[in-house]
Amino acid sequence: MNFITVSAKLVDQPKSLESKIPCSVCNIEIAKPAFGKSYVPVYAELKIWGKNSSLLSGAPQGQQIIIIDGELIINYNKETQSNEIEIKAKAIAPYHEGPAWPSINNVILAGRTFMDFDPADPKQRNYRSTQSGWIFAEQRLAVQNKTTDKYPDIYSFKTVYNNNAEYRGTNYADVIANILNRKNIPVTIKGSLVREESKNSETGDVRHYPKILLADKNALSVAELKQNSSQNVKPQEPKAQSTSTVIADNPWKDTDNFPSLAPDPTPIPKVATAPDTSNDPF
Repeated sequence: MNFITVSAKLVDQPKSLESKIPCSVCNIEIAKPAFGKSYVPVYAELKIWGKNSSLLSGAPQGQQIIIIDGELIINYNKETQSNEIEIKAKAIAPYHEGPAWPSINNVILAGRTFMDFDPADPKQRNYRSTQSGWIFAEQRLAVQNKTTDKYPDIYSFKTVYNNNAEYRGTNYADVIANILNRKNIPVTIKGSLVREESKNSETGDVRHYPKILLADKNALSVAELKQNSSQNVKPQEPKAQSTSTVIADNPWKDTDNFPSLAPDPTPIPKVATAPDTSNDPF
C-alpha cells in the first residue's frame, strides 16, 4: 500500500515527455510543517501518465495544486549522494492555500520493519529522550511497491512525543521502542512527508533526509504475528470415488426384455349396445 495526497506548488513550467503513453512532468514544492526547526520544504518530481497528463501540462508555473492518491517513491542517488523524491499521480486539481485552504499532507504506507535496534543501548539513535521531556523514535519500513520478486523500497518514519504537553496523545515513540524494534514486523503507517536538514558543524556540509512524520492519531496499525488457531485451515482428505460400471454389450440389441417406462394405459370402459329391433313385427 502506497498513497500520498498532498498540496504543492509548481516550481517550474510542466513539460511533456515523448513516449507512447502521454506523460507530463514538473518539479513541485511541498510546504514544511508549522512546527520543527529542522524541517525544510520538500522538493519532488511529479509525473502524471495517461490522458490526465493534460491536467498538468496546461498548469502555469507557480500554480497551487492538490495531488490525489499518488504513489510516493524515494530513491538514493549514489552519484549525487542525495535522496530523490518522485510522486506518480493519476489526477490533480487546482488548490488555494490560505486560512480557508490549509496545507494537506497525508501519506499511508504498508510494509514490514527493516531495522533491529535495542532501545536500552545508549549508542543507538533510533530511540532517545531529552531531560526536557521530549522523546524521539525512528524506524525504517520496507514497502513492496513492485512485484514480490523485486527488492522493496525503503522509507524512514519517525515520531516526536512531549511528556510535558497538556493534552497528550498516543505515545508512538514507546510503541516503536517496545514493539517495532526488530525486523519483519508487518505494519501500516500514516503521517506526512517531511524533509529534515542536518548540518555538520565541523565541515559545514548540509544533508537532507526525507522521512514520514507520524500523525498524532491513528498513525500505526500493527498486524498480528501469531496465528489464530481458529483461523487455521485444516487440510481436507480426498474422498474415495466409487468405481464406474462399464457396459460391454450393446444395451439396445434386445429391447423387448426391458421393462417399459411408460405409464399403464387407462382402460376404456365398455358401452352396452341396444338389441337390433328392425326385423320385429311391432
